[in-house]
Amino acid sequence: MKKKRAAKTAKSKTPKAIKPEEDWLGDEAEGENELDLGSDDGEGIDQAPEEEEEAPPDDDEPPADDDNEAGDAQMGSRILARVAEGKQMDLTALKQEIQDDAGLLSNWRKAQELGEKRPREEVFKNLVSNCSTYFGYSEELAEYFLQMFSPETAVKFFEANEQQRPLTLRTNTLKARRSSLLQALTQRKVQVDPIGSWTKVGLKVYQSQVPVGATPEYLGGHYMIQSASSFIPVMALAPQQDEVVLDMAAAPGGKTTYIGQLMRNSGTLFANDLRKDRCKALVANVHRLGLTNVVVTNLDGKKLSKMLPRLDRVLLDAPCTGSGIIARDPSVKVKRGQKDFESHSRLQKELLTAAIDMVDAGSKTGGYIVYSTCSVAVEENEAVVDHALKTRNVELVSFTSAVNFGVEGLCKYRERRFHPSLNLARRYYPHVHNMDGFFVAKLKKTSNKVPERAKKDRSKMEDKVWGEEHWTSDFMDSVVDFEESNGSAVTKKKKMTARDRKKQRREELVKARGYQQKYPPKAKEESAQDSTEPLRKAKVKSLKKKKEKRALDQDAAEAPVKKTRKTNKAEWATAAVAFELKIKWSLVVQNILER
Repeated sequence: MKKKRAAKTAKSKTPKAIKPEEDWLGDEAEGENELDLGSDDGEGIDQAPEEEEEAPPDDDEPPADDDNEAGDAQMGSRILARVAEGKQMDLTALKQEIQDDAGLLSNWRKAQELGEKRPREEVFKNLVSNCSTYFGYSEELAEYFLQMFSPETAVKFFEANEQQRPLTLRTNTLKARRSSLLQALTQRKVQVDPIGSWTKVGLKVYQSQVPVGATPEYLGGHYMIQSASSFIPVMALAPQQDEVVLDMAAAPGGKTTYIGQLMRNSGTLFANDLRKDRCKALVANVHRLGLTNVVVTNLDGKKLSKMLPRLDRVLLDAPCTGSGIIARDPSVKVKRGQKDFESHSRLQKELLTAAIDMVDAGSKTGGYIVYSTCSVAVEENEAVVDHALKTRNVELVSFTSAVNFGVEGLCKYRERRFHPSLNLARRYYPHVHNMDGFFVAKLKKTSNKVPERAKKDRSKMEDKVWGEEHWTSDFMDSVVDFEESNGSAVTKKKKMTARDRKKQRREELVKARGYQQKYPPKAKEESAQDSTEPLRKAKVKSLKKKKEKRALDQDAAEAPVKKTRKTNKAEWATAAVAFELKIKWSLVVQNILER
C-alpha cells in the first residue's frame, strides 16, 4: 500500500510536458465572464522585520520536495481519518460530490424547487470539508476561497493550483534580441515560443533536453528565468530613461533587472531588500545581466525615506502570504489563514505609505507608485490600496495602455466597501490567465503634503437594527410626537436654508438676552389707560426732540447776527478816526492860510 502511494506521489511530482497548441492565457473573455465577483519569484514575500518566515521559491528554483510531501501527508491524514470513522473513501466519488454541491449552491433556488431538503449552510459546510480533504487545504483557507469566489469558480481555482505553471523566460534586450535568443535556444534543443502579443520579451518553454538555468546564454545574461505574471508590475510602472527609480523589495532581481533594461542603463535605480542572504542573488543577477545603473541596499523599507532622495517612481512588490503561487509552494495550503492575511496587511500598509512619501509629486515624468502582490486575498490587496487613498494624496490610474487584460479589482467584498476607483486595479488568476495569482495597482501622487487626518471611513458604519432586544419597558412607555398635517400622512420637515438658520440664531440670541418687542401685544382685559401709556410716552419723547431741535435752530440763526454787530462797531470806529483826522487837517490848513 505504501509503495503504491509513494509511486503515485512520485508520478504527481513529475512535470507534464506542455503541448504547443495549448493556449497560454486561455480564453480570456470566457474566463473573466465566469467570475462572480500576485510575485512570481517571491521577491517580497515575508520580508517583515518582526518575523522572518520561509519564503516561497524564487524564479530559477523549482518547488521544494518537502512542501509537496507536506501537502501529500496532509491529504493522506485526512483520508485516513475518514477511513477511521468508517467512511469508505473513493476520490472519484468525492470529486463528484464536490461538483454536485458546487452546482447546488450556484443554483440554489432551482435546487430547492427540485426537492433539495438540506439547508444551504449544511451544503456549504459539506463542500468546505470535501474541498479541504480532496485538495489538501486547511478548512479555514478553503472556506475563505469558497466565500471569495462562486462555488464553481472556487473549484476551478483549486484545480488550477494543482497544475504546474509553464516555465517562462524574459529576454535581456541589453544583450540580445528575442528572435536571436529563440534561435539559439532552439539549436540547443529547447522548444520555446513567444508568450503572447502583450509582451515583446517573454518566451515560454515547452520542453528542454538541457537545464534552462545552465546554458551559455543564461550564464551570459541573455535571459532571466521569470514567471509571466511578474512582467506586469514593471510594465505598469513604465520607467523612463534618466529617472530615479526604487524597487523596494527587489531580491532576487527579476523585476529590478527588467526595470534597468527598460531604462537602458540610464538614470539611477535603487534596489533594496531587507534580507541580507537574498541580496547576494540580487547582486549576482544584476552583474550577470550587465546593469550599471543599480545601487543595491540592505535596509528596512519603512526607513528608506530618511536615506534616499526624492524619487520619480517606486515599485513595491510587497511581502505577502503567497496565496497566488500555491502551485509552486503547496505549503501555503496549510500554513496560511485569515490571521496571516491581516498581519501582512498591516505591514503592507506601512510600506506603501513609506513608498508614497518618497515619491516627488512634482516630477515632470513620474510621480507614480505601483503596488503588487502574489496574493489573491482582499486584505492584502484592495484593503491596502484603499487605506493609501484615505491617508495620502494619491489617486488610482489605469495602465491598460501597457497591459490590456486582467480582471478588475474589487470595489466591494462581502460587508466591505472600497473606493470606486479600485476597478482600475487588476487581478490575475491561475484558472483564468494560466499564470500565478497576482494583484497590480498603479497610483499617481497628486501632492507632497500629508493630510492632517485620514478621511472618514463611512463603509464601516453599522446600521442599528431594532430587534426585540431593544423593546425595553422605557422605550415602549415613551410617547412619540408627530407633526400635524393636512393630509393623512405626516409631512417631512422642510430643509432650512442658510437664511432661515441665521434668522433662527438671531431669535435665539434675542431670547437669551431677555429682549422683548418694542410694542408687545396687550391682553384684552387690560385697561385702556394701560394700553395708551406707551403712546403717551412716545409723544412726550417726540415733543422733547422737537424742542431741542428748535433751540438748536435758534442758536444757529443768532450766530450770524452777533457777527454782523461786531463788524459794524469796527466800521464805526474806523470812520470816527478818519473824521477826526479830517478835522485836524482842516484846522492845520486853516492856520497856514491865516499866516
